[in-house]
Amino acid sequence: MSVLITGVGAVAEEPRPGDGEPWFDPAAHLGRRGWKYLTPATRYLLAAGNEALGRRHDDPPLTGAAAERFGVVTGTQYAITRVHRRMNSVLSTEGVHGISPAEVPGFSMNTPGSQLAISTGARAFSVTLTNPVTAGLEAVQFAVTALRGGRADTVVAAAADQAPEDHGARGEYDAAAAVVLTVGGHAPGPAGAARPLARVTGGLSRFLPPGPAGDRDPAALAATAARVAALAHDAAMTPGADGVRLAVGAPAAAAPLAAAVRDAVAKALAGDGIPVRDPAGDGTRRARHCAASGLLDLIGLVRAGEPALLVSLSELGHLTAIGVNGAGAVGPEFI
Repeated sequence: MSVLITGVGAVAEEPRPGDGEPWFDPAAHLGRRGWKYLTPATRYLLAAGNEALGRRHDDPPLTGAAAERFGVVTGTQYAITRVHRRMNSVLSTEGVHGISPAEVPGFSMNTPGSQLAISTGARAFSVTLTNPVTAGLEAVQFAVTALRGGRADTVVAAAADQAPEDHGARGEYDAAAAVVLTVGGHAPGPAGAARPLARVTGGLSRFLPPGPAGDRDPAALAATAARVAALAHDAAMTPGADGVRLAVGAPAAAAPLAAAVRDAVAKALAGDGIPVRDPAGDGTRRARHCAASGLLDLIGLVRAGEPALLVSLSELGHLTAIGVNGAGAVGPEFI
């Protein structure tokens, strides 16, 4: 069963000198009403999800059978960190009377994804995943599993994060990203009318345990690399393909592990006779946008239209990989 990407959307803060205007204007993305009491991460997610679906925020939600077969899965790491800190500070100094009833729902990690599900009318499911760094790509893997299992016909896989308050010092920035996946090639809204952007060849999640000396277990690393490389097999068999792109995203603290993972996957690909395209152009990438980083990288690779393997990696050793093939590999039955 082919799982296709039919739409993408993203908003992302980029580092810039000085204290200029806010990087994100809610009114430009969501209109003048309906977002005042939503958390920043929720606003980001709605903007990215709407862009991916080709809808406006004030468009009516789906109803009937289309809604019943439409799901949302969201990955996040820090979406409510600042909300919790503020509430803790207010409760410690002013007491419960200092908390506005309108901001209480923002206390839940499920709030961003739930708001996206409500606004779009998704009734198949609304799920939130919270592993550090990898949660964005885990949302894609969850969506693929759900689609292949018949739980939905269309899923928005998304990620949103509002980095901790010292994000500038930590090199982390706010962002949200979303991709629309479907088994039929036609998603709800204008995004479903265009030719699919890519086909997902598969996904997997693993944990790389440390070895006796504290470094990563070489056997576990090699076995995981072989599984990741296997996601590229059908992409490499596409007529005209001359290899796959390989990118590994990780935070700065996990850079040595990211390099080891990339080398191991490249070695496994070479053993299968699959070359890595432009090895100097992809390599390892800094996960600056927390859990949204993997999805932002995935969108870039999808737009490039080439077979690719993307790996998202946390400092602790969580690993999620997604394989994609370009639109040229999508059969005519989906056009």
